[in-house]
Amino acid sequence: YPLLSKFSIFYLMGGVSRKGLTITPHKGSPYEDVLGELFSDQGGDGLLDPDYWYKKGAAHYSSGSFEEAVKSLERAIEMDALFMEAWHLLGESLRKEHRYSEAVESFETALDIEPDHAKSWRGKAIALNELGRHEEALESADRALEIEPSDARTWIVKGYAFHSTRKFQEAADSYDRAIEIEPLGARAGRAWNNKGAALDNLGRHEEALECYDESILIDPFDFYTWNNRGVCLIALKRPQEAVESFEKAVEILPEYTTAWKNMALALKSLGRD
Repeated sequence: YPLLSKFSIFYLMGGVSRKGLTITPHKGSPYEDVLGELFSDQGGDGLLDPDYWYKKGAAHYSSGSFEEAVKSLERAIEMDALFMEAWHLLGESLRKEHRYSEAVESFETALDIEPDHAKSWRGKAIALNELGRHEEALESADRALEIEPSDARTWIVKGYAFHSTRKFQEAADSYDRAIEIEPLGARAGRAWNNKGAALDNLGRHEEALECYDESILIDPFDFYTWNNRGVCLIALKRPQEAVESFEKAVEILPEYTTAWKNMALALKSLGRD
């Protein structure tokens, strides 16, 4: 019977920095509160300082206020058109706003100023992937890796581009590189999941199942991986175990309709409509 989903693959980004300021995005960030503390005593002179607007934009970015981040970063760039870090973070903020073409343009401006800025090459690759321009994304990821070959995130981005062009072996190899570089943590969990999806598409389901299990060891609350594991188990003709994986996925995210639909198909194959 047909499955209602493709295998889920995904990648992630990290923090931003400028002159000693380092802000890493995360849920429940305190930076909305920090904004007032950081900038309340700047006075009129601070408003004319591009660093002021950059730091404000970075704080908005961290708190998830990406539209406000865009506004602040544009102010920084108005005052300093060669402010590479502001162009880079503007690209990241636009990407978070799903304004991918504008994000590409911002990353390209950052790279005009500093051609060897690996994070801008990676950000450009991610935005190009979102635009479906996967061959260009591969070129940008390769440029990033020429500069920072040990960046696990960029290997995941490259794997995603290969995956999206159905070059599944090359995708699996890229995810392997990410795992070699960072064998533990969130990026490793995502790389194991993505490698499993690539192997599933190659028909190597037993190996794929091992990858999903590795991913779950790192992050047992990743509903995407539980769903993928269920799809893999259906391919292995193990529908009862598939149901159990789908149950885990919807236990973690009850509104995850894909897993509900896949579970219904698995139950139907067991004669339990």
